[in-house]
Amino acid sequence: MSEKILGVLGGIGPLATVYFMDMLVKMTDADCDQGHIPVLCYNHSTIPDRTEYILDNAKPNPLPVMENDALLLEKAGVSHIAIPCNTAHYFYEQLQKKVNVPIINIIEETVNYITAHNANVRKIGILATEGTIAARAYQNVCAAHGVDYATPNDFDKKSLMNIIYHQVKAGKPADFEEFMRIIGVMKHEGCDAVILGCTELSIIHRDFNMNRPDVVDSLEVLARRCIELCGKKPISPRANTELRADTTLR
Repeated sequence: MSEKILGVLGGIGPLATVYFMDMLVKMTDADCDQGHIPVLCYNHSTIPDRTEYILDNAKPNPLPVMENDALLLEKAGVSHIAIPCNTAHYFYEQLQKKVNVPIINIIEETVNYITAHNANVRKIGILATEGTIAARAYQNVCAAHGVDYATPNDFDKKSLMNIIYHQVKAGKPADFEEFMRIIGVMKHEGCDAVILGCTELSIIHRDFNMNRPDVVDSLEVLARRCIELCGKKPISPRANTELRADTTLR
């Protein structure tokens, strides 16, 4: 059986990519170096902004750069490609057509995870960038699973973008109280689970050591699936929660 190598098309954003790499190690049930999955990561931080392009096609298009990166990973011999950026999945179908290597879809995997592990979930809250929401990426997948959904109102959407772009991406402390207020609004609107559908929100999930089964981190779901597809065993979600406090990258 040939070794399976994970390719990571990263840099979108750089901190989220580094955290994802850390997750792959911390979430693998391994007791030696050889028990972990081989990973080839391209942390390409200069890829044009995805949300800017989705909202205004006159802005620089990130797709050609991402296509070149995917081809580079394919030529290097990876067996799967992961993209630790929800918004980038706006380009998923075009990217998948460009390469023969399967690209793991973070959006599909996250909704699959919620519906598989929470039979009583009727409505899912979606916290993501304006680009991801405008593209209806999560909304369409939720609808395909027969699950209702909610997205932030205009005020909360702007507040969330401020947290993502002007706090986390800028390397500044996140306003956790405001972040939790927005989650509270989603819960008040009847959401049984809330998806952190932006990898910068995963950084907040880590930094504040959140331990709520109703808040699902899409990056954790992606990491777990990557480990499985590369033939290794992920640790249990509970054990991962206990480890999260040790994964700070300050």
